[in-house]
Amino acid sequence: MNKTIIININSIVFHIEEDAYDTLRSYMIDIKKHFGNTAESKEILEDIENRIAEMFNEHIQTGRKEVINLDDVQRVIGQMGHVRDFEESADSVGGQHYEQEARVGPSPQVDYMSKKLMRDPDDKIIGGVCSGLGHYFGIDAVWLRVILVVFCLVGGSGVLIYIVLWLVMPMAETRADKMAMRGEEPNLQNFKKSFDEETRSFSETFSSTGEHIGRGVRSAGNLLSGCLGLIGKMIAWIMLVSAGLTLLGLFIFYIFNVMNIFGLENPMFFPPLRGLATQEAFIAVTFGFLAISIPFFALFFWLIRILFSVEKLNNYMMLTMFAVWIVSIVGIIYYCIAVSQDFREKSTVNVQKSLQPQEVYYFTEKDIRVLDASEQNSLKSKFNIQLDGQDLRNYLHRDINIYFESIDSLSQPYIQYSYSAKGKTYQLASERARNIVYEAIQEQKTILFPSHFLLTKNTLERDQQVTVTVYLPQGANVVLQKEIEHKIRDISYWECRENYPNDQQKYTEWTMSDAGLRCAQPTQSEEEEVKSEKKALLDGVEIKKDSVIHIDGSNVTIEVKDNSLKINTKKEKS
Repeated sequence: MNKTIIININSIVFHIEEDAYDTLRSYMIDIKKHFGNTAESKEILEDIENRIAEMFNEHIQTGRKEVINLDDVQRVIGQMGHVRDFEESADSVGGQHYEQEARVGPSPQVDYMSKKLMRDPDDKIIGGVCSGLGHYFGIDAVWLRVILVVFCLVGGSGVLIYIVLWLVMPMAETRADKMAMRGEEPNLQNFKKSFDEETRSFSETFSSTGEHIGRGVRSAGNLLSGCLGLIGKMIAWIMLVSAGLTLLGLFIFYIFNVMNIFGLENPMFFPPLRGLATQEAFIAVTFGFLAISIPFFALFFWLIRILFSVEKLNNYMMLTMFAVWIVSIVGIIYYCIAVSQDFREKSTVNVQKSLQPQEVYYFTEKDIRVLDASEQNSLKSKFNIQLDGQDLRNYLHRDINIYFESIDSLSQPYIQYSYSAKGKTYQLASERARNIVYEAIQEQKTILFPSHFLLTKNTLERDQQVTVTVYLPQGANVVLQKEIEHKIRDISYWECRENYPNDQQKYTEWTMSDAGLRCAQPTQSEEEEVKSEKKALLDGVEIKKDSVIHIDGSNVTIEVKDNSLKINTKKEKS
């Protein structure tokens, strides 16, 4: 049985055997004698104690080994080194500085795998991220800062990357952390070296600048720093509120889009998602949400840390978030490229259907979403709508254009349907074009155009369009109902409609000419012109019963007989 003693190192309690305690006590006395001769030595003694406490923690195994023994102490001392090791080295060169002796000897091999990725507080512009990366990869921090500025100028991604790395990388606060950041072994020699470098740097800086700083300059600096601090806090609060509202808006937008994807329709829907299948749309909108929200969350939490002094997130949590963000960016790029490839080729399928000749052709539109009780059973047979229990709105589309063209007066009228779609290959585009269901129905004199065309089940949206061209013989009379106005192209429907009284604007009458449809209803100016011409012909003419009147300067004669009046026009002989 061995006697144990309870000791406190760096606010951590250890149980240590008595003989191990005596050895550790003698070792610490030697260290304090060597480093305790200056007022600035307190920091290095605390760093050495912190390192010893960390090494003791590595030897403790809960439930199996909870007491520090002599072997543990000797192993720690062997790793840290003895004070006499570098005291003898300094004496052997006649009191020459330790650093000079170290430069004469062989250069130590740095184990880059033992480096830790940490921020350097001694060489920083904002947060020390670039200098920490420079130590880890062995690159000058200047080049990393140049690369970061380039990324900030191109798309602003450098700002997001810097913020994420700032949150992920811990600060090298202690001297042991700085050694681990540079890949140096945390022993007494390196502690001594680091301490001498800091002391010399501090002395040089203080001697060169301390004499030039006056009390008035310090007061002005304090006032300026206070004002800048207040402005900085105000800006931080504004950014915090903006980031929080942005996160809330992104979350609401994501939830409502997911509801839309799975059939719970609402107005908040991102249109490009219609071009993806259900599962792909869900994955894509999730990637997009994570890619945008994670940087805002990092900014939000960083501002909370600044304003409320909250502890940072666990490193594993931050690394996980960073990995998820990278995966989301890659996923978005993949879906953008994949979807764009599916719009590469375009195919058009033409189908012709004949029409029954009529004296007057009536064209109107049938809104297939609105059904009368008598039409419910005939809807499927008329317009080939087969939904199989699915929501009608998910399959109907309105991109329909109707044109009118003239043919010879003796030709048979017909309709040509052009179904077009896009795809990754021409064959796939042709297949999607054939999957469009749209055809007009002729009921006696009336031709009914469906309000929407139908895509068969599981067909993705790839710019499907329907173009309808109605070929009618010259001289045909056409009546266009108001419901079809928004689908007609190449004619000015509203100009013809203005020729009718307000109570008769539900339809317009047209005549097919060699140049296309022409409005059959004359304008008011044309009617007034005809009336004025008739009036000019009859001015000064005396009409008597049973007489024939010749109009001077024209080939028109007016014959009055009994109670009738007949106007004749003579053609000139060539």
